[in-house]
Amino acid sequence: MFHNLIGSANITDFLYNLSITLAIIIISAFILMFLWNRVLVQYVTVCKPIKGLLDAFLMSLTISIIRGY
Repeated sequence: MFHNLIGSANITDFLYNLSITLAIIIISAFILMFLWNRVLVQYVTVCKPIKGLLDAFLMSLTISIIRGY
C-alpha cells in the first residue's frame, strides 16, 4: 500500500494512491475499534476499551506499517 505512494508517476497518481490508502486505514480503524471493544475487551482481561476514533486510527496505522502495506 505505501510502496504505491512512493512509486507514483505524477501528482494525480500520488493523490489517488494517497486517498485510497487513507480510506483503507480509516475503514480498518472502524473495524478495529468495533472488534476491540466488542470482542477483545470481553475475553482478554488486560485490554481496555478504545475510547476514541483517534486511538483506533493510530493503532490501525501502526498495524498497517508493521505489516508492510
